Amino acid sequence: MANNKVTFGLTNVHYSLATQGNDGTWTFATPVRLLGAQEFTSDIVGGSTPVYADDSVIATLVQNAGRTVTLKLTELSDEFKTDILGYKKLENGNLVEINNAPVKTFALGVEFQGDAKARRVWFYLCTVTPISESSKSKTDSVEANAITLNITARPIQTGNYLTTHVISSVGDSNYGTFLDVAPVLPVIEG
Repeated sequence: MANNKVTFGLTNVHYSLATQGNDGTWTFATPVRLLGAQEFTSDIVGGSTPVYADDSVIATLVQNAGRTVTLKLTELSDEFKTDILGYKKLENGNLVEINNAPVKTFALGVEFQGDAKARRVWFYLCTVTPISESSKSKTDSVEANAITLNITARPIQTGNYLTTHVISSVGDSNYGTFLDVAPVLPVIEG
């Protein structure tokens, strides 16, 4: 199948709670869908540094320590707030933000469309900062509010490698269920 010439769209966003065992390995829960995805950006944590000697660059040191992800949604589900942000649901239905809730780690799954094939991606070992919320009065026109999640996706040990995310494209044997089942770490040969 041909490669994409352009990428567009954002849909099928999921999260999967991650749990670290006593032996240091991670397991992931059944994914939960996050509706209302509007925008996604991902930036590398790290960069490159040239090494100078003898009046020239003799090497370039490259560091990739993971990614920062920004995910903009129309609204954030109560389920995400309780599962990941540590909110508590009271018997009367009220939702309470717990400021000293333990940080939860999760995997983030997204789907991007393209002109030739759609790609689905799982980012491993994500954490998110507490959310900011805002709203404004309606005027002669109505604008929808948005919530922005600031996420850090750090690398996970995969055999002899550190990996941040895995990508599945149309035609891959696991593409159909890629975002519906708990994320699994890839087996990398070599």
